[in-house]
Amino acid sequence: MSDLLKRKPPGLIQRSQTAIPKNTFDIKNLETNKEPDNTSVPKKPTNSNVIVEKSTTVRVNTSTKNKLNALVTIGIAPTVDDVIDLLINDYQSNILTKDEKKQYDIIFELYRSKTK
Repeated sequence: MSDLLKRKPPGLIQRSQTAIPKNTFDIKNLETNKEPDNTSVPKKPTNSNVIVEKSTTVRVNTSTKNKLNALVTIGIAPTVDDVIDLLINDYQSNILTKDEKKQYDIIFELYRSKTK
């Protein structure tokens, strides 16, 4: 037990070689080489039609969440958001009457204008 209380003097730290980078930055090379280097990580293709929207939380029953996740798992859509969009669009086109569709569009635009 007394060995635990004795402090040992710290050992000497051995110096290692200085790390040298493989590539270095030079402003002169940047000005002459105007084409981007294609050896870096490839960029993902972007879709100009995709609008990034803020995410929100909707409270649903656990059984509803499980049903939505099951639809995603069997491949109906890649995400729960897409499943819900499909269901809403189907409901709009097949179940709502013409008057209900107009009313829905007006209310939807009202909610959308609030979030802008």
